[in-house]
Amino acid sequence: MMSKEVVMRWLAALVLGALVGGGAVGRPGAEPSVVVQMEGDRLSVSAEEVPLKDIVAEIGRATSIKIFGEARLDPQVASRERTLRVRELTIEETFRRLLPDNNFVVVHSSDGIEIDIHAPGQRSQPASQGTRTVGQAAPSAPQAAPSGPTDVRGDPTILRDTALSDPDPRKRAQAMSQLSRIPEKEIAGETALSVLDRDREPVVLRSALDALGAQTPVPIDPLIRFAGNNGQVPELRVRAIELLRDNALGNGQVQALLRVAAARDRSEAVQAAAKRILDDTGIQ
Repeated sequence: MMSKEVVMRWLAALVLGALVGGGAVGRPGAEPSVVVQMEGDRLSVSAEEVPLKDIVAEIGRATSIKIFGEARLDPQVASRERTLRVRELTIEETFRRLLPDNNFVVVHSSDGIEIDIHAPGQRSQPASQGTRTVGQAAPSAPQAAPSGPTDVRGDPTILRDTALSDPDPRKRAQAMSQLSRIPEKEIAGETALSVLDRDREPVVLRSALDALGAQTPVPIDPLIRFAGNNGQVPELRVRAIELLRDNALGNGQVQALLRVAAARDRSEAVQAAAKRILDDTGIQ
């Protein structure tokens, strides 16, 4: 017969297993009705009738994400109970579902991931699937794009493959530039997003940014993520900010990005560009 002490230990183990089962990330004192997992930059969250503020707090406790601006949440909204079940979504999409009425900026850097929550306002467009930004070591300074006449009659499939896989960065950049001028705008936009996600050559990245700037409408979320990525070349981040200024200045997410960049961006060039736009436009 098992002793009373052994039985109590066995019961305690069962209770603990029920609370943290499935590999969920937990922290001492966390609400047992909130379960958070993070794989790479993908989040899974399960919360059943839990106040919004507690869900946000548990994401911060259970992951390496630093969350700022929780005090900007409306107190009534923050205390309202929510049910959320998401599986392996990007950080941006998870918080878009969690905070549909708030602006927020996700900043990727070599130090990790930060989320800055802002006051309610206009929502951004849905993020493109598969486009993720992670901190990278800063590449070399941007090079000028290839000059000379461009053949806009190239085969879209060949141009796409060249832009994504040719070993010569200048050929990739030229193919991306040609692709942005063909009638099939969808393939140009998808290729440009893939280039931003996987390429590290500034000359190629600049051509992809220009291609995105030619899209109608301009894809806002990828440009916001790129502009907020401290691992990218500052001049290219400024270019992304300029595209957002020219095409989506009224967007609440863009305005939130500008405020964060102007206040504390590590790059003096990015900080100065954001401040200049805020001063010129009178955005508070």
